[in-house]
Amino acid sequence: MKRANSGSPEPCSADTLPPEAKRSKILYHDEVYVYSLLDLSDDVLLHIFKYLSSFDLMSLHLCCTRLHNLCYDRTLWRTVDLRAQHLPLEELNEYMKFIQPVTKTVAIRGNKRKSEFPELDQSFLNTLNSKCGNLQELILEDYSILRGNIQIKNFPRSLQKLSFKGCQIIKDGLNGENNNKSYLWGIDRHMPNLTCLILTNCNWLNSHSFMAISKISKLKEVRLNSCHGLSEEVAYASLACRYGLKSLEILDLRDTFVGDSVVSSFNQTSTLTEIYLERPSSETVQHRPDERPPQQEVLLVQLQRGPEAIHQNHQVVNGDAFNRLIFNMIDDTVRGNISDRSVCALGLVNHEINQEIIQNRNEVQVVQGRPRTSTNPNLKKLVVRNYAGVTNQTLINFVVNGPKLEYLDVTGTSVTKEGLQFFKTNRPNVTIISSFDEI
Repeated sequence: MKRANSGSPEPCSADTLPPEAKRSKILYHDEVYVYSLLDLSDDVLLHIFKYLSSFDLMSLHLCCTRLHNLCYDRTLWRTVDLRAQHLPLEELNEYMKFIQPVTKTVAIRGNKRKSEFPELDQSFLNTLNSKCGNLQELILEDYSILRGNIQIKNFPRSLQKLSFKGCQIIKDGLNGENNNKSYLWGIDRHMPNLTCLILTNCNWLNSHSFMAISKISKLKEVRLNSCHGLSEEVAYASLACRYGLKSLEILDLRDTFVGDSVVSSFNQTSTLTEIYLERPSSETVQHRPDERPPQQEVLLVQLQRGPEAIHQNHQVVNGDAFNRLIFNMIDDTVRGNISDRSVCALGLVNHEINQEIIQNRNEVQVVQGRPRTSTNPNLKKLVVRNYAGVTNQTLINFVVNGPKLEYLDVTGTSVTKEGLQFFKTNRPNVTIISSFDEI
């Protein structure tokens, strides 16, 4: 072990103590020993410094040469979390000099309270790419990203977790075919190891982005809560769930305008273990993102079948009545409600388990199930809050289905005390949260 001072400190009396304010007095057998921070060994100091924030280390390295060198030790910079303060870009660049090849996590936050979000600088990403070849987590919050300057391919390729929480994607007159594509298009090819994608409060996101997200083969967690550009556009969600999202375990759609049709699409995702759903407040206004592909793209994706499909689809797409029907179906925000219809499609495991298991009890009604294939057999946690269309039928569904369910939150729904008591009696090992304090 390295030691800065191998010998014992010389004792001194209280009358001869030096006046330095930063020295500590320790009384031992009527003798006073004087210690300073620098009397500790490098190993002890490094252990202490591990509990300091990145901001504390930044201040500490200015004190003296020895602390300056210790604060650059690579073991202190595996995680760089600067979200405690709103950092202007000029200050952010000062912290980037501490980035090490062993750095695994970088987290920064802008200031959304200002009229304009601070713009993310290309030099910041260049530093990450040059210094952190094995960066695993990049967390960006409340920054604006100029789409013409920074594209998804400019981010580190080694990422396993990427967060754009509260970030804005700004168009700057970008022309060409990419104008109608999601900002995330191609993320599956550029970040093959990505397992967690956080897009909380990203209003630039729309339902078309489901297609880009679904192609990430290793994706296990996706957070889309408070993305008010998401709506009941079932075409993209259905295709994404049918052909992608094969590893998805955690799905967060709280405070969005998706409805039964979109939620039902996820019953094809057999790996799901946690689903979070919550109705937006009455004051929340649905956002209309600029990135919206032509309606013909949606129809062609849905209708193409067989070698003669192109000609047939062309005739159908040009039908004015049919176009109006599909357009109204896709953009009808009234359908952005979640009810028993979609919730009861989740968690089904057995083909004939619904038959004659549940008896009539007060307000709880028997629901005769039809044979269904396995959907979400691994579902452990389900949150569905503030939807009036969720009733006791949902409780019945999870009495007989979803054997791995451990947590159910039905706060603000239309479930009754009788239904909750019935559920607790039949599934005592499941933690259930509701609007009723005690059942």
